[in-house]
Amino acid sequence: ELPQRCLLLFGQEGPGLSEEAHRASSAVLSIAQYGSTRSMNAAAAAAITMHAWIRRHVFDQPVG
Repeated sequence: ELPQRCLLLFGQEGPGLSEEAHRASSAVLSIAQYGSTRSMNAAAAAAITMHAWIRRHVFDQPVG
């Protein structure tokens, strides 16, 4: 569940977030992927995450 008031950080494709960003975060989430793909473009991840946040907090729709 994404809280209504949050700051979203997106890591670099491949390595993800820095250790410092992990330590400063109260939650670290990921997007499930199918197949052999190990990373996702940060812009694609941001779009998916913002869509989920808007569905939940603007349109009050369940996510997932």
